[in-house]
Amino acid sequence: MDKQLILKRTLDVFKSVIGESSDINENSSADTIEKWDSLNHIVLIQELEKSFGVKFDLFEIIEIRDVKGIVDYIFSKNYS
Repeated sequence: MDKQLILKRTLDVFKSVIGESSDINENSSADTIEKWDSLNHIVLIQELEKSFGVKFDLFEIIEIRDVKGIVDYIFSKNYS
């Protein structure tokens, strides 16, 4: 799976959890998405884990705060 497909699936998860799909892209972050709060962060992580079959450890959950970081992590974990 290439990064573009991972990005598309990641954005689909964001759409289902946050709902602001038109404003979310690879450069989006917790700072630029108003509804990406601490509760939605946990829901996003859970849904991404289900969607991609990966597990984020505690450090990764805390550190990953942008869409590009999520895509890079998932790509390195399963698809490289």
